Amino acid sequence: MEFGEFEEILQAASTQRLGRNYPEEIQIFDSWRATDSELQRVESELGVQLPAKYKEFMRRHGGGVFMFVDLLPVVSPDGRVDDLITVNKGKIRAVGFVAIAPVGTGDWWGFSVAGHICSAEVHFLDHENESVTPSFADFFDFLIRKGLRVDAER
Repeated sequence: MEFGEFEEILQAASTQRLGRNYPEEIQIFDSWRATDSELQRVESELGVQLPAKYKEFMRRHGGGVFMFVDLLPVVSPDGRVDDLITVNKGKIRAVGFVAIAPVGTGDWWGFSVAGHICSAEVHFLDHENESVTPSFADFFDFLIRKGLRVDAER
């Protein structure tokens, strides 16, 4: 799926949900956008090349809340929340994985790393046994199914 098709699905899902009355404390999108220099810094510090679709999304939309999934911002907007560098230094990165979104149980969604290249597919990292399972064809598929929950409404 290309970015234009993803944007159409995002727009349709956003329009549908904007008509609903959510309590004020419910945040639908944070949109902590990343700059090219921030993305380059993260790639340099983690020693990886992030997938193109992920980087384009982070430039245009950013991290934080994305409806039903929380995406790590590339760089913390205020220094008080975890970001790609703080989460991926150490044990997770040593597994050959770059975490991008917490599952909420200690497990993570992210990219497997071969050499220094992140996979385009989104994988699931089980923190208990450090197993990595392919789960989504690419970052947009992950966002549509987990973030927007478009499949759940069909």
